[in-house]
Amino acid sequence: MIVDLIRTETDDGISTVGALYPPRAEPPKDLAVDSILLIHGSGTNFYAPHGAAMAEDLSAAGIPSLSFNTRGHDIIWRDPENGEYYGNAYEVLDDCNIDLKAGMDYLWSQGYRRIGILGHSMGAVKVAYYAATARDPRVLVVVPISPVRLSYSYYLQSEDRDEFKGIMDLARSLEAEGKGDQVFKVDFPIPHMFGASSYLDKHGPDDRYNLVQLAHNIDIPMLVLGGTLETHTRLLDICTDLAKAAVNSPQADCVLIEGGTHSLVNKREEAARAVVDWLTSVRVPSSQAAD
Repeated sequence: MIVDLIRTETDDGISTVGALYPPRAEPPKDLAVDSILLIHGSGTNFYAPHGAAMAEDLSAAGIPSLSFNTRGHDIIWRDPENGEYYGNAYEVLDDCNIDLKAGMDYLWSQGYRRIGILGHSMGAVKVAYYAATARDPRVLVVVPISPVRLSYSYYLQSEDRDEFKGIMDLARSLEAEGKGDQVFKVDFPIPHMFGASSYLDKHGPDDRYNLVQLAHNIDIPMLVLGGTLETHTRLLDICTDLAKAAVNSPQADCVLIEGGTHSLVNKREEAARAVVDWLTSVRVPSSQAAD
């Protein structure tokens, strides 16, 4: 389908891009939002297949969306403007708040006033983290799909603890030697390439991105969507735990799709239907509606 490629800049001067998917139908009645900011997962980008599929399905349902790059897109990339390297391998996860704000700013500049945020996998972590910490009144709802449990304490109690401890020891030793940017391959919690400092940031003992601990700060409606086949340590029970922990959300729902794998890539139709159905049934408190 035809989309509008957009370019914008974060508050700290990083140029980023995305694709705006226009609606291809009349919006559903009682739709809680007028647009969705859609965030990719680890090492992927705004045109990754599952994110693009969700954007296309939302468009077909009459809901415009902006599929948007964070600075953590792909594994490593170089910004020609400042010469710095970014990507999942070097990402400090807290910086995602700057990136999501840039996406929100763009949608706001286009006249959208009832914005929801949706992400897959690590993108789900980012949208939930933004909802819990950025306190952006322009965000009316949040939809994490297959969020990842980033918890040092949880991993140390899991069957993967020995592998995890070994990776943490390596990352700590590299950082102590002044090699925090040195990239190495890991298989836990996902097969990926990480810089030592980035691995410690996301998985270290501070548990700063543990969504279950942060969920009480989410005070907007939330749908957590996952699949019943997500049984890896980083995914097990996180959907239900996150929804239960969001005690200050006016409506925190968890939907598990039978037979769904991570990011529901094998359940595209069911995932899109669940999102659209929820967006047309959830009620946003009048005090949240932006003018």
